Amino acid sequence: MPIIEKFPYFCGKINNNKKIYFMVIQRIQSVYLLIAVILMMVFAFFPALSFELGGRTFVYGALETGKVGMTHIDPLMLMLVVLISLLALIDIFLYKNLQRQMTVCFVDIIIGLAMLVAIGIQAFVVGSKEAVTVNWQWYLALPVLSIIFLMMAHKSMSNDKKKLRDSDRLR
Repeated sequence: MPIIEKFPYFCGKINNNKKIYFMVIQRIQSVYLLIAVILMMVFAFFPALSFELGGRTFVYGALETGKVGMTHIDPLMLMLVVLISLLALIDIFLYKNLQRQMTVCFVDIIIGLAMLVAIGIQAFVVGSKEAVTVNWQWYLALPVLSIIFLMMAHKSMSNDKKKLRDSDRLR
């Protein structure tokens, strides 16, 4: 097993006596999980939907919900965004226990999908009323991309698990 896979730091020698330590990423799923965290945190600051009713505009998001100019925080949406981000961030540091890392990632994907379903239900309920126009914002693509990156991380974890199983079988 190479030194890069055993330790989080790679030691390189320069001028025969000086050692330089480089931080290396354990596996590619760490990058995918970090991108998912960043996407969800950016999503928290922008509205996912906007509604127009009688010349007034209302927005729906984690930190902006209500009439434009008089917005407030939506606690449920904010809780889901923070939970998804926190689970993905914690998942980065669970690399020593691959099964637990896969489980946390799967739970994170389920919570992300539940958040998207909740946004869709909100849009459908409000949009079904008379004279209401629902405008989907492009920021809604951020949690979708985050879920895609979480799925890619989960796939990479399952590939690592398969490699470990195959290497154990060969011993």
